[in-house]
Amino acid sequence: MRFSRRHRARNNGDESILPLTNVVFLLLIFFMLAGRITGPQPFEVDPPRSASEAAADASAIEVQLSSTGALALDGKPVELDALTDVVRGELDAHPDWPLRLKADGGGDATRVVAVMHALRDAGATKLRLITLTTDSE
Repeated sequence: MRFSRRHRARNNGDESILPLTNVVFLLLIFFMLAGRITGPQPFEVDPPRSASEAAADASAIEVQLSSTGALALDGKPVELDALTDVVRGELDAHPDWPLRLKADGGGDATRVVAVMHALRDAGATKLRLITLTTDSE
C-alpha cells in the first residue's frame, strides 16, 4: 500500500484558524475604538431635563451628586468636607479643564448649592451642570 504525496502531508491546524484569529482581532480593535470604556459609577445619577443641547467636554473633572446626597469625584466617593481640597489638587494638575457637576434631578437643591460653593472655594472658574435634553429618555 503506497500513499500518495497528497495524503502524506498533514494539514496544519494553524492554517485553518488564522482567518478566524484575524477577524477576532479586527473586531477587538473596532470595539476599542468605537466604544468608550468607563469604570463603574459609585451610584446612579438621573440628571434633570433641559432644553439645551450643548455637548459635554471630553476632558473635564466630573463631580457626581446622588439623590441621597452622596458625592463622587471622577467615580471615586468623596465627602463634602474633603471635596474642596481634592478638587483643588485636580485643578492644579489640569488648570484648563472645566468642572462638570452631574447632580440627580430628584436630589435636594440646597445640597447642589453647597457643592457649588465648595467647588468655587476650590478655585473652579468654569462649571457646567450636566443635564439631559428634554427629548432623551
